[in-house]
Amino acid sequence: MSHHHTHSGGCGHDHHDDDSHVKPNEGDQDLLYSSIDRDRVVALNESVPNSAALTIKPWERRTDPEPQVTSDADDQLIIHIPFTSSVKLTTLLFRPAAEPDLTPSVIKLYRNLPPNALDFDDITDRPETTKLDSIPTVQDTKDVISFPLPPVKWSNTDSITLFVEASLGGQHSGIQFLGFKGKSSGYSRAAPTNIVYESAPQLKDHSRVGTDSLSSAHGFGH
Repeated sequence: MSHHHTHSGGCGHDHHDDDSHVKPNEGDQDLLYSSIDRDRVVALNESVPNSAALTIKPWERRTDPEPQVTSDADDQLIIHIPFTSSVKLTTLLFRPAAEPDLTPSVIKLYRNLPPNALDFDDITDRPETTKLDSIPTVQDTKDVISFPLPPVKWSNTDSITLFVEASLGGQHSGIQFLGFKGKSSGYSRAAPTNIVYESAPQLKDHSRVGTDSLSSAHGFGH
């Protein structure tokens, strides 16, 4: 079945609630908020243009329910997040939307994905760097969810791309908060001058990626 998606610019480890291992007042240590190039965040199939970039919030606003990003035509969502300098990622911080059915059930993460691969058909042909599943709902957690990332796979990272492949409800997906921990190289890099992202929605027919072949194993790996 074909859908219209909009395009706008702006191992096996268990998940852990972020507050389960962070000491008081230390939750924002190594947070890479200031290293994210939020003006160049790109999302495909978001219902409100530029809403994905607004989920990258300061630490003290991590549990704010709004703003959030929700998918549009179906439950799939692509969010491309560039950094202002090369970073070593150690943790993805994540909080799904409040409605349980909007909670992503499968998220694939890609390191340094080329901009020309920001397409629902193309991205499925590329091996993910890390895969997340068994994602708890907001009702299951007090704080953000902390997913450790294998540092050997996430060194020298210029961008990370999240592909929400499916949600619990199967209709739409939603995210309240995205954040990252790690180390920045500190060397700012200029934004590419030969890449132009569409600021207006771009419609493209594609066949929705099936999830019938997804493994039922819990946790995340690769």
